[in-house]
Amino acid sequence: MNYYIGLLSGTSVDGIDAAIVAIDDSNIKLITTHMQAFSGQLKTDLQNIIKSQTVSLQKISDTDSLLAFEFSQAIEILINKTDINKDKITAIGFHGQTIFHQGEGNHKNTMQIGSAHMLAANTGIKLVTNFRNLDMAYGGQGAPLAPIIHQKLFATNSHNTAVINLGGIANISFIGKDYQQPIGYDVGPANCLIDEWITIHKQQDFDKDGNWARQGKLQETLLKQMLDDSYFQKPPPKSTGREYFNCKWYDNFIELFKTTSALDIQTTLTHLVAASIAAAISQQKYKITEIILAGGGAKNSFIQQLIQQYCNLEISTASQHGHDPDWIEAMLFAYLAYMRITKQKLNLSS
Repeated sequence: MNYYIGLLSGTSVDGIDAAIVAIDDSNIKLITTHMQAFSGQLKTDLQNIIKSQTVSLQKISDTDSLLAFEFSQAIEILINKTDINKDKITAIGFHGQTIFHQGEGNHKNTMQIGSAHMLAANTGIKLVTNFRNLDMAYGGQGAPLAPIIHQKLFATNSHNTAVINLGGIANISFIGKDYQQPIGYDVGPANCLIDEWITIHKQQDFDKDGNWARQGKLQETLLKQMLDDSYFQKPPPKSTGREYFNCKWYDNFIELFKTTSALDIQTTLTHLVAASIAAAISQQKYKITEIILAGGGAKNSFIQQLIQQYCNLEISTASQHGHDPDWIEAMLFAYLAYMRITKQKLNLSS
């Protein structure tokens, strides 16, 4: 087996995920991992860039360089955790940090920063990158890419499965018996809105295990209005991100927000995650009999409970299938690098 590194920072903007993965034609194995929080200034700069409609080119350029430096640090620490020599790493599958994504319209585009050239120079390791841009160049939406790894890790010929990655955005993959190729798209918000809301009102980075949301009451009228949003009404293929689902999105419901407590809004936002997933599954042509959860949200037992309640299907997490839910995406980018280096074709339906 050959060694690859998967390297990314996700839509939650919490830090860097780096993993060494051993891969050959039939197997993929996670060897070691490293999660590195962004330095305080870098995290602040990234959040401001993503939220702002106007930002200076110098700020983007400076952040691009600083990101590459911190990614390089993460790679060095990762490799030092093992007895694997750097020259044994075939390539790094590098995603970077998405600061803008527009998967639809006449001018589809996506922007990830974190200078690939600086990273390659700093590490001395071959780099494979620009996955989303490439997908868009050939007519795709650039997101989600996760169905590729979901198919590799979880597909079975006995039944159909929905694999849901609960990061900042919830993306879903349909795989299994009736799906010759995986089908995937972005369902809507997962952690991005509930994290943002608890940060505003409780000064916490995230709602651990959904403990705050559990205390509130679902506001059904508000949930219905949220689900009536045009994004949820679009048929797939579709993709989205923080450039759409952010605190400005709340302006659509400003009158209801005025008469609803912050706690009940948090509860309703958490229900929104489960309700939108249930709607996506119900629209499938083939019967889905199992749900597998991955990503940070897979550790939120309240979200798990709500998904079970709304979908009424057997639910498990990636860890119950032998894969750490926190490291599926890093494995994805290592696997994409492997596919590129070995010149294997990918075909992903959305």
